[in-house]
Amino acid sequence: MHYNYAMTKQVVFFGSSEFSVVVLEKLLSAEGCVLRAVVTTPDQPVGRHLKLTPNPVKAFAQKHNIPVLTSMNYELITMNHQPIGLVAAYGKIIPQSVIDAFGEKIYNIHPSFLPKYRGPSPLQQQILDGITETGVTIIKLDSAVDHGPIVAQVKDKILPNDTTQSLGNRLFANGASLFLSQLRKEVPFKAKSQNNSLATYTHKLTRQDGFVPWEQFKPEQLDRQFRAYFPWPGVWTTTPQCQRLKLIALQPHILVQLEGKTPQPWPIQN
Repeated sequence: MHYNYAMTKQVVFFGSSEFSVVVLEKLLSAEGCVLRAVVTTPDQPVGRHLKLTPNPVKAFAQKHNIPVLTSMNYELITMNHQPIGLVAAYGKIIPQSVIDAFGEKIYNIHPSFLPKYRGPSPLQQQILDGITETGVTIIKLDSAVDHGPIVAQVKDKILPNDTTQSLGNRLFANGASLFLSQLRKEVPFKAKSQNNSLATYTHKLTRQDGFVPWEQFKPEQLDRQFRAYFPWPGVWTTTPQCQRLKLIALQPHILVQLEGKTPQPWPIQN
């Protein structure tokens, strides 16, 4: 297939998660957008035998014959027609040298209405906080995390049954559409500075974030935690008998699973 590079916009995409694939799918099918390459994280050991396995982005790119890089290859980035960079759920800091290599034409899709909820876990924290108004933001990258000037934003709602997975799929899809709408403008990517005095921050999640003390492990109190920590790290506790117990569903009945045993219904308190 041949492209008219004078009429199309070339994009180098940075991502590593299933949310990144949501964006990639829209870029791949969009007119006027050519995916030059995908930059993602190296294969990781998975399963009992620790087999090296590509992440969802690399698997998607290979399936569609998109060049894949697992390190910053400046030759590809800067050769011939300088592309636009787009970052979505990459999980790593983009160094200033790469920002400079793009001539500062590198952008990030962030699943919150910045400057609120900067950092690595905005989806989870918004659900935990019980807010109902959210959005997705495209920023121009700078050297600080989620700090760059805002290119575009669109609002959205957090639904009562949203999990991190469903909310992320929707916001990243909206972010991809928003990026493409900017890409098609004659003078795209006009940016305005964020109001840093309004910024809030999230932290990187660990398995321990899903732990709920036994005395607080009550069905009526777990809704936000379960939805925020689905699918990872999940909500779990330790019983007074030192058994690990994991919450695996909320509807129609809350179920729990003891390690090595069949799931049992949560006992109904009269």
